[in-house]
Amino acid sequence: MRRKTPKNLLCFVVVAALFCLSTALAGASELTLHKEGTVLPGPNYDWWYGCSATSAGMMMGYYDRSGYGGLFYSNLVPGGVAEANTFPKLPAPNYNWGYLVNNSIASWGHVTDFYRFSNGTPDYYTGGGGGGGAYLNSGDDQAATHSFNCLADFMGTSQDAYNNVNGSTTFYFFTNGAKLYPYQLYAAGPDFYNSDGMYGMAEYFYYAGYGNNPSTDNKFFSQYIDAKISGGFTLAEYQAAIDAGQVVMIHVEGHSMFGYGYIPGTNTIYIHDTWADGDHTMTWGGYYSGLLHYGVTCFEPTGGAVPLPGAVLLMGSGLFRLLIWRRRNS
Repeated sequence: MRRKTPKNLLCFVVVAALFCLSTALAGASELTLHKEGTVLPGPNYDWWYGCSATSAGMMMGYYDRSGYGGLFYSNLVPGGVAEANTFPKLPAPNYNWGYLVNNSIASWGHVTDFYRFSNGTPDYYTGGGGGGGAYLNSGDDQAATHSFNCLADFMGTSQDAYNNVNGSTTFYFFTNGAKLYPYQLYAAGPDFYNSDGMYGMAEYFYYAGYGNNPSTDNKFFSQYIDAKISGGFTLAEYQAAIDAGQVVMIHVEGHSMFGYGYIPGTNTIYIHDTWADGDHTMTWGGYYSGLLHYGVTCFEPTGGAVPLPGAVLLMGSGLFRLLIWRRRNS
């Protein structure tokens, strides 16, 4: 994962509304006490062709599994329910391609075109699960032979056209600490929005049938944290996001992770790091494995089509409880 802070982004108008942090406790029933903390039932995924794409996959997998705001987002991982954990190694012949969510993180077509050895052979079997193989290789891409269909495609991960070596993704940030939204990147032009990981996440979400066209979207954002710059995203905002049923991508120097909980009364947050199975913790604004925490990427899901069982709908002057079985869009 790489980050950029171009000076010409500073001229944009700062949007004050915190679109990511809903005050309604939608999904609050999913909060649990866990190891002295408050956490969401976030999935835990092994590194799959890029830490940022894998962390985005955990975000999409969480909403695919749990929904948000009383709605389903069940097409974020097509073909079934996103797995809770991809660390167990699957046997031949498919190996970890057998996990549905891995195909949504980085598809076979993505690897064919963008994750290749120097001799041009796609790295289908050693590029997942923590790197190795063609990891960090560059100059290996071929003209795309597949239609974009996964997070790594839309996020620009491993793509030479955006100066991303294999496994890396670029994120832009406002250097003044303000939130950076997709519509602002779109206004900055294709050199920015085509190469930004957060914009690509919004593209994938829209591709899956939800949310807004990224060119007008203000539900996704990236932001420096307050420990990096005054006015940045705070621990209190992170905690409010978790309380509202939202998960957060945590950026440390050179790496992205998945934030899904916190320990009240402390500066400790829970993360899944894409490197090792299990629950991990770090100090907000501190170091994780020697890498300094500097930013976040977050979004509030919109456009879910199917109410969850027990969701409450206001109709006329009365409240009616909808009892609808889960339906999968595919």
